[in-house]
Amino acid sequence: MSAGTVLLDRRGAVAEIAFNRPESKNSLRPEELTLLAAHLDAVEASDARCLLLRGEGGAFSAGRDIAGADPATDDNEALLKEGINPVLKRVKNFPLPTVAAVEGPCLGIGFGLAFACDIVLAADDAVLGSPFRNIGCILDSGGHWFMADRIGTHRTLELIYTGRLISGREAAGMGLINRALARLDLLPEARKLAGGIAAGPTVAFRISKRILAEGADYERTLDLEAAGQAEALRTADGVEGFKAFQEKRRPSFHGR
Repeated sequence: MSAGTVLLDRRGAVAEIAFNRPESKNSLRPEELTLLAAHLDAVEASDARCLLLRGEGGAFSAGRDIAGADPATDDNEALLKEGINPVLKRVKNFPLPTVAAVEGPCLGIGFGLAFACDIVLAADDAVLGSPFRNIGCILDSGGHWFMADRIGTHRTLELIYTGRLISGREAAGMGLINRALARLDLLPEARKLAGGIAAGPTVAFRISKRILAEGADYERTLDLEAAGQAEALRTADGVEGFKAFQEKRRPSFHGR
């Protein structure tokens, strides 16, 4: 495992990136974003087949570390556009399947990073939402898009207007996240899920992720699927999966 305030580890074919500032509930400074970007580059260049994003010390991330920030003089638009948003886009567009394991607070940029992942698992008592009304600001880090996409504009605006934070259990109930689990079960289950994904046909997963990212209409999606299916069946895993089905055996995929 790497050292520092953002950790990189490998568990088989799964790469794990963990925020490691538990004394500040893993609030993020520019240096953590730089480390995260470097770790993402390292994972993409490796033979990892799934990425798990999490936090150490009982928190995912409480968001941006605003110690010393001065809204009167800081260029907050540039901070988001040049410092934060590129990392969020990097996670959202990451070529491997991504899983977030959310424990404790998941707010601000932490919320954005978790929801930029393909799958979000959370502890029952995790804390999510938009507290920005309390400091006279707006939800950022893609939060408007993720919440409206998953729970609708009406519920998104209720959470924004009230500043009410919700538990992982409630977030799962309204469809904001994939699943909520008991806190002690969260990381083992997230690792089990990531390991199962990593054992699958990685290229086929990448094609599906690409198709969904386009947000195409029905007819265009049919065309994308046709082209993607042909692409998948030209891979070693596609050939293996097809043969295994014909031979009535379990396939052995290698991510190629």
